Amino acid sequence: MESKTVIYLIALVFGAVFLFNEFFVYFLVLNQCQWPSKFNDSVRAMLLADTHLLGPFRGHWFDKLRREWQMRRAFHATIWLHQPNVVFILGDVFDEGQYVDGERFEAYLMRFHDIFYTPSNMKVYSAVGNHDVGFHYRLHPYVVDRFKKAFKESQNTLITIKDSHFVLVNSMTLSRDGCYFCAEAEQEIRRISQRLNCAKDSSNSSTCRRMTDKLPFYARPILLQHFPTYRESDEVCVEHDSPQIEAYREDWEVLSKDATQFLGKALNPAVSFCGHSHHYCRSYNTWNVEEFTIASFSWRNKRSPSFLLAEFSNDEYAVSKCDMPSEHTVIFIYIISSFIVFLMFFYFIYDTYCRRNSRKQKPM
Repeated sequence: MESKTVIYLIALVFGAVFLFNEFFVYFLVLNQCQWPSKFNDSVRAMLLADTHLLGPFRGHWFDKLRREWQMRRAFHATIWLHQPNVVFILGDVFDEGQYVDGERFEAYLMRFHDIFYTPSNMKVYSAVGNHDVGFHYRLHPYVVDRFKKAFKESQNTLITIKDSHFVLVNSMTLSRDGCYFCAEAEQEIRRISQRLNCAKDSSNSSTCRRMTDKLPFYARPILLQHFPTYRESDEVCVEHDSPQIEAYREDWEVLSKDATQFLGKALNPAVSFCGHSHHYCRSYNTWNVEEFTIASFSWRNKRSPSFLLAEFSNDEYAVSKCDMPSEHTVIFIYIISSFIVFLMFFYFIYDTYCRRNSRKQKPM
């Protein structure tokens, strides 16, 4: 076998493996995930959480490059394959959003829009997470307003798409301790509650009759936020992928009991979606409403990341969990292909040696 042929074969193997691991594996794996297809003319939404785009202070440059490449490929493969109507990202878009200055935040935004680019007819909504603006005790008007300006309709907002209502809540403003942010958030949530109640029955209320931003119809809303509602741990999950069960602290890993009751009474949601824990959980919260905690979208936070494809029609819903490619599989394929290339190279050296040796031993 000639040396040029061996070089071409090695390049071909490495090229094919690289294309498969870095491009085609995402389409192959994510094509296995399907819409529930339960309703006609439903809102089809892709829901993900905890992308944690690395900033200037944490993580190695290669780690940043690798994780963002993986998320980019997974996201765009999903958009191309499944064509959702809308994308919801449930907080912790950035890993260092509460620390960076204005210039670095603008650079963050450019990277976000580059990685999570969608067609003009497909809107992306991003709820706010603790890594975006800080936990409750760290909230600062400049940082909160900066995120709100960059991601409009991200905090304590009602969004109507087709025949479904979605409420995006800022979990960090639900400590209910009378702080400026908390008082404002509670007022905004009560305003949303009033609009929903008036859409349900406005006949006997002068306040409803005077309302200028009336909703055209009533449907129990879909609650979207970063923190899960109160639960003691993932032991209550009907389904979960947490490697170990740990107790959750109120206002840190989950909302407080008080904030959970406040949201349930004010909004009466049909279903709840959240992130923050980095692990998947399907449970029923204290209102006996189904809640989906979405795993982290980043391989940096979880070995087996996933997201949800969900359909909504009025206040009905159906959900599919979508597992993303396993990094262990990708690494295994690289190792096996490297071993095959090594064998090819070893065979070439051995074959060349044998041929040269045989020529030397031929009689004159």
